[in-house]
Amino acid sequence: MVFNNKKTFYFFSLFEASPESGVQNFIHLHESSCRMGKIKEQTIQGTIFSYLGVLLGFLISGLFMPRFFSTAQNGLINLLIAWSGLFAQFATLGFGNATGRLFSWFRDEKTNHHGFSALTLIVGLAGFALAWIVLIVFRENIIRTKDGGISILADYFFFLIPLIFFTSFYLLFDVYFKMLYRTVVGTFLKEFLLRIFILLALLLFYFGWIDFKGFVVAYVIANCLPAFIMFAMLIFQRQISLKPDWHFISREMARALVSMSFFGVIVGFSNVLVLSADRIMVEKLIGIDAAGIYSITFFFGTLVVIPARSLRKIAGTMLAEAWKNKDNRTIEDIYAKSIVNQLLIGTLIFIGLWSNIHNVFEILPKEYESGKWVIFFVALAGLVEMSSGVSEILVQTSAYYRFSAVLNGLFLIFVIGFNYLFISIFGLMGAALANVVAYLLTNSIRYGFLYRKLGLRPFRPTHLLVLLSGLVVYFLAELLPPLKPFILDIFIRSSTITLIFILLAYKLRLSEDVNQTIDGLLLQIQKHFQKPKPLE
Repeated sequence: MVFNNKKTFYFFSLFEASPESGVQNFIHLHESSCRMGKIKEQTIQGTIFSYLGVLLGFLISGLFMPRFFSTAQNGLINLLIAWSGLFAQFATLGFGNATGRLFSWFRDEKTNHHGFSALTLIVGLAGFALAWIVLIVFRENIIRTKDGGISILADYFFFLIPLIFFTSFYLLFDVYFKMLYRTVVGTFLKEFLLRIFILLALLLFYFGWIDFKGFVVAYVIANCLPAFIMFAMLIFQRQISLKPDWHFISREMARALVSMSFFGVIVGFSNVLVLSADRIMVEKLIGIDAAGIYSITFFFGTLVVIPARSLRKIAGTMLAEAWKNKDNRTIEDIYAKSIVNQLLIGTLIFIGLWSNIHNVFEILPKEYESGKWVIFFVALAGLVEMSSGVSEILVQTSAYYRFSAVLNGLFLIFVIGFNYLFISIFGLMGAALANVVAYLLTNSIRYGFLYRKLGLRPFRPTHLLVLLSGLVVYFLAELLPPLKPFILDIFIRSSTITLIFILLAYKLRLSEDVNQTIDGLLLQIQKHFQKPKPLE
């Protein structure tokens, strides 16, 4: 494909090799170092806000909501988010995928990126109108229960409309901010600030100032705020344009935008479906109370994948730039490091979580104990996802992005098929087990594709050492007797696991980044305690 806007871009000749001079090599190394530095810096910032959000999420989903509301009420709240998430993803019309892939060609601060934000607004409004129509058409299917009755969701159905509108624009704006190298904004608003507002709403409910319906209203408003704030930031910083630069968009560029958006619908829809389908299908096949239990215990299992969110946001931007510049070394570097680092972090969180499973049910009320194995399998699915590194984004940003859509279509089939089968057999646990199987099959196909097309091998002996180290640390932690109170047990057990695992990782040199970080800390400590030499 060729673009004819002032310059000619051979858009899909991504794998051509070209000789580099010594100066070019130096420039490459410098630019690559800067990119990796940005990835590391924003990943750290994003991870900090993510884990502050996790702390708030623990207070909200782990402590307050299970005690303040019934399992059915918790099921309702989570179904509102599940259904709105599905329709919001559809409402983006896959444009987030096109933005991530093509924004590099629009990038030009002098022209406000050729009015790309205006294009985003037009697509978002058109997508919302379509989503609204589909929502009304399928209303009866959404509110009907497994026995043909009317779910309590019917009383709150129209709350889905503002949720879909603002969630879809959050998704679009989040990608836009990401392409402006400001990935922390979306993480801060969604993972941290949103939960602050939800926590305030819970306190209002606790003190009797609002009833349950009032809480749902406050909850919906809180979920609408991130998109509103992002739009306000774009206006205030003069990063918004209301007029697209139609002259810049050639016929070839328009085709690329439409093509990538089309495949983006499949990719994005299947990605969000895995977060929503299980809750929806549990409600349809078992009941809304079961959906409430599943949703609350699901939260604990998702702790494993938190670190991946920030990394993938900034890494996607860097990979898109690297493909554009035919920078294969940066691509390989990001891919290799993402796998080992995410597997390392995911393994640590997984063994820490499962070693403390008895403490989790000291926190949750007794009616949630049926969700114990939900936590295990959701966490295991998260570990499988973490072990894939940025492989999904790597395919999405490459010339083979169409395969990503095919693969996500298969993923969609796996999720729905295995959920229906396993929920019928295993109940609540079956929904979580379905996610594990779907991730394993999808990632295996993707690994094979990347190896065949790009020669990228995902796993090495180091990765096996990471898992073996995790097993060793887990069994050592199991030797610790349970302590009272359970807070003390969590602290001692988690600290022991973390220290031993990090020590093993450092001694076995499982990750270059981990060793560099620890060496840097040791050097700082050494400098701090080193006595200054006396003046002669």
